[in-house]
Amino acid sequence: MNIVTPILTALAFPTANLNTESARRDNTLRETIPQASDAEQGASQKGLGSDTDKARTPGQPPAPVTYERPQVQSELQAAFDNVFGQEPDNAEDESAGKQNAQDQQQSQQQSQQQTEQEQQEIASLEARDEEVRTHEQAHAVAGGQYAGTPQYEYTTGPDNKRYITDGKVSIDISEAQTPEQTLSKMQQVRTAALAPAQPSAQDLKVAAEASQKAFEARAEIAEEKAEESGQALASEGSSSQSNGVSITPPSLNDITDNTIEPPTRSLDDAVLSAQEAAKENSEKNAYAGGARSLDFGEAQEISPAMAARVGRIQNVYTQAYTPASQGFSASA
Repeated sequence: MNIVTPILTALAFPTANLNTESARRDNTLRETIPQASDAEQGASQKGLGSDTDKARTPGQPPAPVTYERPQVQSELQAAFDNVFGQEPDNAEDESAGKQNAQDQQQSQQQSQQQTEQEQQEIASLEARDEEVRTHEQAHAVAGGQYAGTPQYEYTTGPDNKRYITDGKVSIDISEAQTPEQTLSKMQQVRTAALAPAQPSAQDLKVAAEASQKAFEARAEIAEEKAEESGQALASEGSSSQSNGVSITPPSLNDITDNTIEPPTRSLDDAVLSAQEAAKENSEKNAYAGGARSLDFGEAQEISPAMAARVGRIQNVYTQAYTPASQGFSASA
């Protein structure tokens, strides 16, 4: 069994007389009770002296005690009101209720006007948002593979929502590998630039540039076709020369100055040949039948009607086979 010896602790005892000190402090703070007097002395009878001396002098009434609000506290209260917006207390003011009613009415009107302005601003932002979206989507759809993704710029409205106020679509207007591809590409770019209902100035500029490049591509295509046709003609001419076939067109002198006269036939030769044939036939008939033949060469004469007919026929043959010496001739 362990026995623990307690350790003595030192106790501090106050040496001062607490009751005496408390009584002395109370006596110092307690006011001096003046003795009752029949009449109060006037100002001329009081004499000179400070208020403290008069208060300590027995037989005189104490000076009236007044309590004032510290000025520092009022300044702190004013600063507090300015910071936190506390309205002044108008409970004792007669026109406080009327002033408060007017202030409330003005604040309501201001809030109503502000609400109407905000609604108008929101409506305009919504219309602008829809317009920009439709405009840029038309560019992107018509541009196809040559147009990029629409990029938008946003603005925060009074209702803390984001609205689109502007946008753009990038499009490729560079030339392709061949003039045919360039022409097709520029036509699609021009269609994309003019796709919206109301193209902007930048859209019209892009469309004009695409039209210019399309015109240049058409000119290049026409030049290439002309070169190809010329090379084809040259190759045909070289092949004909290699085969030994050469075509020389006649000259103008060969066509106009023809010295060879066409053959003409006279009617006299025909008559003579007919007479000779008739003579031979008559001789054959005479030998065969024992009759006498007649010689029509000198004995028979041609009648004037027959001679005129023969002349007309000869004239027709002469005009038909004789070349004309002039460009135009007429006969009546």
